[in-house]
Amino acid sequence: MSHDRAVGGRMGDSSLLRRLNLAAALGAFVESEPLTLRELRTVVGVSRPTAEDLLAELLSEGRVEETTPPRQPEARGAGRPARYFRFRAESGYVSGLDIGAHKAMAVVTDLRGRTLATHRVELDPELPAVDRVRAAVEAARDSWAQADLSPADITGIACGVTGALRAAEGVHDVREGPFGSGLAPYSLPGFTEIDVAGELSAGLGKPVAVANDVKLAALAEHWKGAAREHRDIVYMFAGHRAGAGVLIGGQVHQGRHGAAGEIGVFPMLGWEAAMARLHARGAVLADEQGVGPGREGELVITSAARQDPESLAVLIEFAEALARGAAVLALAVDPEVIVLGGGMSRGGAIIAEPFRRELAKLTLVPLEVITSTMGADSVALGAARMALDTVIADLLTVPGS
Repeated sequence: MSHDRAVGGRMGDSSLLRRLNLAAALGAFVESEPLTLRELRTVVGVSRPTAEDLLAELLSEGRVEETTPPRQPEARGAGRPARYFRFRAESGYVSGLDIGAHKAMAVVTDLRGRTLATHRVELDPELPAVDRVRAAVEAARDSWAQADLSPADITGIACGVTGALRAAEGVHDVREGPFGSGLAPYSLPGFTEIDVAGELSAGLGKPVAVANDVKLAALAEHWKGAAREHRDIVYMFAGHRAGAGVLIGGQVHQGRHGAAGEIGVFPMLGWEAAMARLHARGAVLADEQGVGPGREGELVITSAARQDPESLAVLIEFAEALARGAAVLALAVDPEVIVLGGGMSRGGAIIAEPFRRELAKLTLVPLEVITSTMGADSVALGAARMALDTVIADLLTVPGS
């Protein structure tokens, strides 16, 4: 039945019906390449006069604009050529932030997810929490300026933070409460004592959603990285620390408390000890070479590639510990693919091969392991994707429906 006549199988309130039709029309443009009026009618299921009214309103709101045909028109007889209209991706912009131990990064995209600017600042690992948040705020504002945008242009902001979880009841740190007191989750210095979302929101003058950084990196990998063709994914993050995230049906699986995938805290996996030994070896190499902090993993990989026995042993131990965690998640969710991400994944076969060998010993079926194609901006891009999803959902929501 046409949307012109009923909602949910019965006659609907005309005002509500119009809002539903308007949301459906906007959704059609968001999901599609340029559309003609006839195509819009077909997608939404309304009469021509109704489609014309909806299109006129979207044009007046600045959400849609006329555009050139997407292809050369075929030969036709007399009559006007079809007019095409498109969703204005520049009718809003979203910002994605990443606050880590050694950096703060910001990206800004339009509503089609096209990256317009990025800005990164290096940070001292011991920087106090408030100063770290302030650096992220400045990185965001600098990225907006690079894209020639004002704060008023930004319609959504999200941020990835180590140790923070996005749960149904809000954002909290994994170390809150008496439960899991024997565990040792990683968190940035001082971040258990401040309201990260509140501090960011105050600094930017807009609401900021905060989520776990590894889960956002997994989301970015599905959006723009190596996992674009897959929907059920186990994502293993290997960087200055180790972490994991799970996507089911292309969506981040948060779990009831936002703790899904936080298997790194399980002592028997040995992640913490393996990572400590890797960092210790990297620190020795950094001291020998006069290199500052933040490059320990890179130095161990380079040393292992030169067949240094100690570096090789440390790296293999780390890869095998990471694979044990991947096996636990794979046995639980049976994914299509496992993605190795984070800075350590750029070590190539020297870390991927021991990871694959150990994984094959511990899983019931062969699993494809692919290496991330995302760079250091994966968390910030995942945050932008989360903000974008929220903005689009808000645009298409009809109150009272």
